[in-house]
Amino acid sequence: MRKSFLPIVLLLVLLTVPMNTGQALGADQPWVEIFEGKIKIGESLKVGDYQVELTLSKDHSPYIMVYQGEAIRALERAEFGEVIEVDNLRIVPGSFDGERIFLVVQYIPKVYKEIAPKVGESYTVDGYTFEVLNITKEALTLKIGSSEHLIKDSAYTIHDRLVLGYLGGKLRVYLIDVNVERIPQVEYEIHYTFDEITVKAGEALEVPIEVTNNDNEDIRLPLRILSKPLNWDVRLIDAQEGYEVSEITLKASEKRYLNLAIDIPEEAGGSNVVKFSIGEELGEVKVFVQKVEKIDVKPSILFIECEAGEKVGFPVVITNYGSDKVVNVQVLEKPEGWDAYFILNGVRVRSFLLPSSASQELSIIVEIPRNAELGSHTVKVAIDNESYSFNMFVYKTYRGEKATLSLTVIDDEGSPVSRAKVYVNRTVYFTETTGRLRMELEPGKYRLTVEKEGYSNTTEEVELLDGEEKSLTITLQKAPYYFRVEMDTNTLSVSFDYQPVYEIKLINSGKEDDEYRLSLAGLPGDWAYSFLRDPQSNIGVNSISVDSGESRSIWLRILPSFNAQPGTYHAKLIAESSSGIRFEKELEIELIGNYELDVSLMNYLLSLQAGKDSTTTIMLRNLGSAPITNINFEINAPEGWKVDISPERIAKLDRGEYQEVMLVIQVPETTPAGEYRVAIKVKSDQTEWEDSIRVRVKQSSSSAYLGILILAAAFGAVVLMMRRIGRR
Repeated sequence: MRKSFLPIVLLLVLLTVPMNTGQALGADQPWVEIFEGKIKIGESLKVGDYQVELTLSKDHSPYIMVYQGEAIRALERAEFGEVIEVDNLRIVPGSFDGERIFLVVQYIPKVYKEIAPKVGESYTVDGYTFEVLNITKEALTLKIGSSEHLIKDSAYTIHDRLVLGYLGGKLRVYLIDVNVERIPQVEYEIHYTFDEITVKAGEALEVPIEVTNNDNEDIRLPLRILSKPLNWDVRLIDAQEGYEVSEITLKASEKRYLNLAIDIPEEAGGSNVVKFSIGEELGEVKVFVQKVEKIDVKPSILFIECEAGEKVGFPVVITNYGSDKVVNVQVLEKPEGWDAYFILNGVRVRSFLLPSSASQELSIIVEIPRNAELGSHTVKVAIDNESYSFNMFVYKTYRGEKATLSLTVIDDEGSPVSRAKVYVNRTVYFTETTGRLRMELEPGKYRLTVEKEGYSNTTEEVELLDGEEKSLTITLQKAPYYFRVEMDTNTLSVSFDYQPVYEIKLINSGKEDDEYRLSLAGLPGDWAYSFLRDPQSNIGVNSISVDSGESRSIWLRILPSFNAQPGTYHAKLIAESSSGIRFEKELEIELIGNYELDVSLMNYLLSLQAGKDSTTTIMLRNLGSAPITNINFEINAPEGWKVDISPERIAKLDRGEYQEVMLVIQVPETTPAGEYRVAIKVKSDQTEWEDSIRVRVKQSSSSAYLGILILAAAFGAVVLMMRRIGRR
């Protein structure tokens, strides 16, 4: 009664999945039953590329293993009615009587062809010919050989190796292209003495396994590790040779000894299971791992090549395989002048807490001085009382090289401070207009003091290493009140009949607005002066307000007395701010009488040969009663001529004085003979004069002879041509 009941129950289970004739097709491909029956323990079914094996575990539970080539695609306990699917293969286990199990194997065939059927038409697929007898919206009737098949819409039927489906007016033909082959049981046994083992973390163990061939023929058994804990190294090795093996061949009645080699990582712990298979036999070893109190230190870099002046790091991973622990770190040895320390999460540490089973990466940082010697150097450290050495090879050093300091001086508003005075120890430098200063200095410590009028002084300490290029920015704070007075000249000229105005510019460089009062001291008592709002007006002012960072101008006019003698006078310009800052500037005032500049040319006619030069003299005399200033010369000569004058400028010619000026005229060699003019203009601040020199240029005698020869040749050529033309 029981034997007939179990297949019926299995049939009820199978009804929950798509089966064969008349089943719905829908959007999925059909599952087709390709095997139904019992197989023994140790037997297997070969289904296309797949191999389905039945094996027992040590507790005699049945397991289904599905291989595809050498790969295990499925390993499932054979539970009654459970569905095991691998790609297009489905296995449904049934009853198990201790030796045999009932299996149903289903398969999804491939679509071979899709046809738009027509009544009366015949079609051939892979040697099968069928005729369409009738077509309706609900069904399709066709005939294959002597058999008729009615296929409803969205359903399929099976004929031998053909699966025929009708869907939406289309006939879809599937071809079952797999064969099922039963592979008989191979008689062999495996024995291993240890089912459960207790070891410590980090240890390695070997479980001996005996394999015996009880068959009368040679057998070949594949060896596989089916499952293992993460990061464990598990292998099957030949006990005699020590080689890792994946397959063994046993002769009839032969025994072979293997070892299941297991390397347990340091971080392992608790109960673990290793599963393996030898042929179709499954094996399982339970391993209970005891944790050990151990700190594992793994440096990834031990030797670094570097330059002097670099900062290098040696990463180290520390793993705690025991309980929570405080790890102490210490630098034991380092070269003189070097620095070494431990960095964890961006901070320097000497100890830290490492939880159980945790790993922590920290770095050993070594700062190499720029004057380090070439060659190998060693830093020794201690981690959890164990010492470790790290090495550096310095292939480039800056020992003895000068350092470069790039200094930038700015004010509190970020603007560059030009011409700031920089004291480097006892040496004085000045910044450029951009506020920058670049200096090459010997390695060492320096005290920098920066000064600038209108700013508070600033001092900085700086250390420069061998060959170092360092940039430094120093900020000067503006004074609350400070101003500058600028004039184009310190020498002012006035005369009895003309009194020019001179610009005075007041620049407020302080942080605050200010007002300034001006005066002129030291003039003779009968002289007068005035400060004007602008150069065109006669409106006098004695004070002026200037906003911070701005500048304003006023103009000074000096009025000499009528009985004053021409000459030089001295006065002092005084500007005093409302904040109490006083500025004084010495001025030199030239009182000018009448101006009479006498210019005499020593030669008004020069005669010279082309390609030569000639020198003449210009005599200047001051016949007036006041000095003549800023005397310049303008020479206008024919193109290509070179005229040199010495001196080119006379700053001042006092009354009664005279000055000789040398004039050198050089005529190009290609200048044709003739008479030319060289114009001369003498200009000063007070007067000007102009005249010219005639220059008569002569060609050399060789040039004249050459010209005569050219003319004679030309004349002969003309005569010859006329004779020829006359003959014609």
